[in-house]
This record gives sequence, C-alpha cells and structure tokens, in this order.
Amino acid sequence: MAYRVIAFTMAQVRQGALNFQRELTAVLRERPEIKVYSANPFDLDERRRARDRFGGDIVYFLNDAAWQECERLDLDLQFLADVPEDELPRRRTVVVGMPESKSVR
Repeated sequence: MAYRVIAFTMAQVRQGALNFQRELTAVLRERPEIKVYSANPFDLDERRRARDRFGGDIVYFLNDAAWQECERLDLDLQFLADVPEDELPRRRTVVVGMPESKSVR
C-alpha cells in the first residue's frame, strides 16, 4: 500500500494548515479505514529523517482512504511523494484514525 506524503512549515501550521485533521476526523465514522501518520514525536531521529527527506517541519503520511477523502472534501493539500508502507517511519503515531493494536507493528 502506498502512502501520500505532505509536509508543512511551522508558518503554515500557524496559518491553519492542520485543519485537514479536523475535516478527516469528522468523517471517521463513515470511513474508519482512514489513517494519517507522523513520525513519533519522541523519536527525534525519525522526525529528522522525515524532515530531511521531504522538507517542512511536520511530515504526514496519508493512506489511500485519507487521500481520497481529502480530494472529495476539496482540501488543498500538496502531496510531495508516494512511499510504500515499508518506508513509513518505524516509530510512528496515528494522527487521524483509530489507534492500532501493539501487535500490528
């Protein structure tokens, strides 16, 4: 499964770039398969690798369901790349979506 990558600078965050999270959270009941990940905030190496690879201060990885919903909602997100699941940060956090059980990872 491929994940779409988006990244934001802190200036974009201050201007409201993270509002897409609220929009996606609002449709989780209808689309429980939505997942948006970020590198674990406590793993500074993972966060640095994501920033170095994709730019921006905050990097998110959206699964297909999340990306489709962003398109349907006409959210103006600029994706940077597609990455396979095995290239997601090893230690990651679910930003939007139902938390995963520990045995999945």
